Amino acid sequence: MSEFDLANKNFEEWTAHELAQYFKDQTDVDNNYAEMLEKQKVDGKVAPHLTEDDLRQMGIDTVGDRKRVMAAIDTLKKAKDMNDRSKVLWEGQEIMYISCWQWCCETCCGCCPQDPELYTLSYNHLSIKKPNQNRCGPCVCCWGHSYEINNIDISNIQDVDVEGVPPPCFQQCFCGAKTQEHLKIQTSNDPERIILKLEKGTGQQVSRKIKNQVEVMQRMERN
Repeated sequence: MSEFDLANKNFEEWTAHELAQYFKDQTDVDNNYAEMLEKQKVDGKVAPHLTEDDLRQMGIDTVGDRKRVMAAIDTLKKAKDMNDRSKVLWEGQEIMYISCWQWCCETCCGCCPQDPELYTLSYNHLSIKKPNQNRCGPCVCCWGHSYEINNIDISNIQDVDVEGVPPPCFQQCFCGAKTQEHLKIQTSNDPERIILKLEKGTGQQVSRKIKNQVEVMQRMERN
């Protein structure tokens, strides 16, 4: 069973018995490790973190058996890395209007709607899906729509800033307009900053998530 097969299985929920069966299928070792794994409280969540010294302490004394089991564990590690890379950490969308007044003016009271940009943050990428609507004047046509997806490598992000953008006084007083937060991202391969338009408070939360992932990627590169 390859790491690609394992990535589609919920192996981190395996019990000690299911893990033992996996080791048996992968290694062709006759030993039944289920009792040993259960005694050591080793399950599918713990297995990818096992080392050869751990196996020795658990009682797998034969060098050949340890090497075979470690090969099976390495496959689990690769599958876990694949799952981590594809895991979605945050999803959001562009806040296009600061008030119902602006929405009415720019969409003709909803008759000419506009689609927002969609944001997805994963383990090593920030994806921005930008719709390109086909229009006849202000009206949206029922054909010819396209979109672009900008995939930003987290390791290329150099700086993340948050700017609070208050609404005009009139709209704030009479239309219930709310402050936006613009998340400004500077990358190493683009001189222009990428701007994510978010609700107040959300920009700061997403900024912390992106900075955390940048630090994770930097640690991986150093190692």
